[in-house]
Amino acid sequence: MFFSHRDDVADHEKFHEHFGCQRIIHRADAQGIRTERVIDGQEPVWLDKDLLVVPVPGHTRGHVVLLYKNKFLFTGDHLAWSENRGGLIAFRDVAWYSWPEQTKSMKRLLALEFEWVLPGHGRRAHQPRDLMRQKLIDCITWMEKTH
Repeated sequence: MFFSHRDDVADHEKFHEHFGCQRIIHRADAQGIRTERVIDGQEPVWLDKDLLVVPVPGHTRGHVVLLYKNKFLFTGDHLAWSENRGGLIAFRDVAWYSWPEQTKSMKRLLALEFEWVLPGHGRRAHQPRDLMRQKLIDCITWMEKTH
């Protein structure tokens, strides 16, 4: 069970007991949450050959995204698709830790390739990799203007 951040984890004990799954969270968001694995630092961590955890502080201090097969980016509350903007969007009003840090974190995602954005909140999106990258650049540009 992968926690992108410390929100919405109320029933994790029940899921853990039922499925016998390992729980994973970043140390910066782990206080008071029992887990079997903790991610440390700001460097990406491979959970296996197809599954990469990338720390992206901003929404919370320990927010992380999960990249599966260099195609599917599970973004938690960090990034979603906006139909109104026709592109990717971050949510400044819920950058509980730091909007400037979230902006920096978004730039780290430029090193990744993905076609899908699958958020915890907001709309999902599927675009070709090159277009998704351009939409990420557009989102970062917008974020930098709103500091």
